[in-house]
Amino acid sequence: MARAVMHLVHKNADGRWHLEQNGSDLGSYDTKEQAEREGKKRGRELESSGLDAQLVVHRQDGSIETEWTYGHDPRKTPG
Repeated sequence: MARAVMHLVHKNADGRWHLEQNGSDLGSYDTKEQAEREGKKRGRELESSGLDAQLVVHRQDGSIETEWTYGHDPRKTPG
């Protein structure tokens, strides 16, 4: 089953935080905290409907800060 992967990113063009999935903008927020709350809410909703989801939270420089998994966690493999 495919996993819905959402990314929380900062865009310098408008100075806002954006929640994206498959290249589509799900919403833009003034603060990272607002965007992260919405991403977690969407992840829980997807999990409740039986789907797997992941929220990848990026820092303002684009590097990954943390990620949250909803539903089945992918198998851990070395490497």
